[in-house]
Amino acid sequence: MRVGREAQREELRDWVRAGARGRGGRLLVEGEPGAGRTAYVRGALAEAGALGFRVRYAAAEPFTAELPLRAALDCLYPEGAGRAAVIDLLREAREAEQPGGARLAAADLLVSGVREWCAHGPVLLVLDDLHWADPASLLLWRSLGRLADRLPLLLAATRRPLPRRPEVEQLCAGLGAAPGGRTVRLEPLTGPESAALLHDALGAPPGPRLRRAAAQAGGNPALLRELTAHWSRHIEITGSMAELAIPEGELPEQPDSLTQGLDYLSRSAYTTLRHAALLGPAFTPRELALVRGRPAREVLDELEEPLLAALLEDTGEQLRFRHPALRRALYAQLPRAARSALHQEAAAALAEAGHDPARTAEQLLAGGALDRRAVHWLAESAQSLIAAAPEAAAELLERAVGRAGRRDREALEGSLADAALMLRRPESAELLATLHERAADPGARAALAFKLVSALMIQGDMGRALAVTEDALAEPVPSPALRLRLEACRVLALAERGSPAQAHALAVPVVARAARLGDPLCGAEAHHAMAFALFHLGRGRESLRHVAEGIACARRGPEANDMRLLLLANQAEGHASFDEPEPVAAALREARELAVATGSTGRLVVTEVLRAEFDYRLGDWDAALAGVDRADGLPVSDSWLPVVVHGLRALVRGHRDEREAARAELARLPQAAFEAPAARRYGGHVLLARALLAERAGDPADAVRELLPALGDGPQEARAYERPWMLSEIVRLALECGDSATARAAVAACRRTAAALAEYPGPALALLRCEGLFAQDPQLLTRALERAERGGRPLVLGHAWEDLAVARAWHGDLAAARSALARAVAAYEDLGARWDIARADARLRSLGVRRGSRSTRRRVANGWEALTPAELKVALLVAQGRSNPEIASALFLSARTVQTHVSHILAKLQVRSRAAVAAQAAARRSGPQAAPGPTPLPGP
Repeated sequence: MRVGREAQREELRDWVRAGARGRGGRLLVEGEPGAGRTAYVRGALAEAGALGFRVRYAAAEPFTAELPLRAALDCLYPEGAGRAAVIDLLREAREAEQPGGARLAAADLLVSGVREWCAHGPVLLVLDDLHWADPASLLLWRSLGRLADRLPLLLAATRRPLPRRPEVEQLCAGLGAAPGGRTVRLEPLTGPESAALLHDALGAPPGPRLRRAAAQAGGNPALLRELTAHWSRHIEITGSMAELAIPEGELPEQPDSLTQGLDYLSRSAYTTLRHAALLGPAFTPRELALVRGRPAREVLDELEEPLLAALLEDTGEQLRFRHPALRRALYAQLPRAARSALHQEAAAALAEAGHDPARTAEQLLAGGALDRRAVHWLAESAQSLIAAAPEAAAELLERAVGRAGRRDREALEGSLADAALMLRRPESAELLATLHERAADPGARAALAFKLVSALMIQGDMGRALAVTEDALAEPVPSPALRLRLEACRVLALAERGSPAQAHALAVPVVARAARLGDPLCGAEAHHAMAFALFHLGRGRESLRHVAEGIACARRGPEANDMRLLLLANQAEGHASFDEPEPVAAALREARELAVATGSTGRLVVTEVLRAEFDYRLGDWDAALAGVDRADGLPVSDSWLPVVVHGLRALVRGHRDEREAARAELARLPQAAFEAPAARRYGGHVLLARALLAERAGDPADAVRELLPALGDGPQEARAYERPWMLSEIVRLALECGDSATARAAVAACRRTAAALAEYPGPALALLRCEGLFAQDPQLLTRALERAERGGRPLVLGHAWEDLAVARAWHGDLAAARSALARAVAAYEDLGARWDIARADARLRSLGVRRGSRSTRRRVANGWEALTPAELKVALLVAQGRSNPEIASALFLSARTVQTHVSHILAKLQVRSRAAVAAQAAARRSGPQAAPGPTPLPGP
């Protein structure tokens, strides 16, 4: 079974059907080695044979290029009397002093045979691998091409980009030219097409790790099959999924056979390509020229063949290996000792040229032990390297500290602490504490104290952070600006440790002094401290006003970019708490653009997580999963990140009733996942997912036990995300198993939370739900439903309708209960929340309420109604004329994800172009049956 390229295969079938009606034609199929050219034309052979064609096929081979008419003869007369007659003429030509006449007679005999065949019916001739054909066969094919315009003759040929021969280029230009000719280019498989190939080969759909690993083939079908076979002992196939049993990074090195197919490259091109493999997946011609010690012009000449063969692609700024697996195979050919030496030489060449320090660092990391020259370069370049590539900097600095002399060691240790702090690693605090103890200069001590406090706050150790801050402020601080920043840290620590009133009192003079200083960073940090104190006092709107003022200060200077990113994250969270999606989207968009532009990995991960949370609330669960995937792929060590990533994945998969996948996500959580206070604060999704799985297993009492941490009234529990909703779930589940005492305690806890956070709509909604569930009061639950409709959270809305349905059924209003149940199911279906549908049906069935058989909406396979919410967003932006990069930026998606969505959209709408999507969108808006206009997207 062939996968992908269905539109091209349908065009091929149409071409053959036209030939059956007497219309001749020429077809040229182009594609890289392994692209599936032969499989494609064999489809034409099968179709033609079924329609009564006379079909002939042959593949030219390299060793036949010097044998006149060999390729054509193999195609037209693979055996029999006709072949013998032509061979006799060719033998006569070989023995004659002037062979031209005999060769011409042989060619005429072949053409006459084709004419005779066409007189009796349609004919299809296929010559595979035209690039290897001998010159005489190429001339004959040109003659047959002219006949195809007048006879029921279909002429097909395939070729790859290399080798390039003038006579082949000339023939191909004619074969593919209109009228009567067409050229088909077999592009790389898309992600879904590669997944379909794997599904076909393995008998089960590929899991996420296997799909990611498959990208190493660059969409090349033959390469993907070879890699799959090579990985076969590491692939586990269950009834529902084929998945790698080991992490992608532990897969074996690529087989040597991968590079054997590159023998068509010249020796110089192959050597240059191997050197390029040392530079990683992408490189610039200048880098390669520096590494090879040759002029860039010569290197570009040697790269022409790999570019023509589509082994490399020009991305505009760099050249990139199209098939990561091939690059790794080329790299693996080099002996390990040679690789290390070459990497060290490459690093020296790049460093000497003053090239990008991040690229130099990549070569040093791959080159093994650092020599004295590398250590000295690192000491001089550490700060610029930390800004560009903090993870690489940290690893190199760790290696270098032990090999450095005393003079360089102190500088390297300080830089290592900076890198660890930027990466939010736990060890940064101890490194900074050591450096702080050693420092004697007051200014240096104060600066190190500020960094140490920052590191401790990242870890959530507010008690120690407050102690360090107080000690630092008790010492001389030469810089007024640094003293103000330390005072702002004190405000943060006090607010976090349960003294928000004292923190607010201290924040007032800090803000006033910052205004007098006029320093952008001081102003931003002062307003951040004030906003934090107000937030802990429950004064959310005032807090947001200071956040906005802090952002305005930060925008005045690039030195405040990191604080601006933090404030933008706070702004997004604050507006999300007030159910205000537009300012949330705007803040996250600005934060993401700034984090990417400044290379701030630590802040980027926060932005990606917040966007994922935002998408989850809005019901775009595919986008939420993509967001946590992006966050999970970033090189940071925040203790709370695994809790958020695995918790959100597990919760979505649990709602979708993908129980095994949900359990697997929870099992991936580290044992010590909840030790850090920040991790406990973000643990709501994990607790909800565990409770969901327990309830799904038929144990509501166990589900209640999973949620009991939300009943605590400690400072961490009180500020835990999703706590009000968890409390309302405790009420529902506790009542299910007859535990009215726990239900009553949860109502009381939610009442206290709602009173403390009176400004925010979420706790008030949760309290109405708690009280309505406890009393089975339809009026309270109707008020909760009204709030849920205003909040714009589809899952919460579905729960509200479900709760109301149960309460109405309890009160005997079965018709109203059935109507509310239908509304709940409709909300759940839009989300794909299969477990919630099953739970709602079960709860109402026990009360005598069942949905009618027609109430379940089935998602259609084609048309606009078939699009998922994520695909619909992309389709509407495609209809506006936006490019894939523009859509990716607007929706916080990767370009590859957007391309996958576009492929799905074209298939579901049954169109072939973006213009056709736009036309359909316009017709939907203007047609007499058009639905109301789409809800504005949160992005631009």
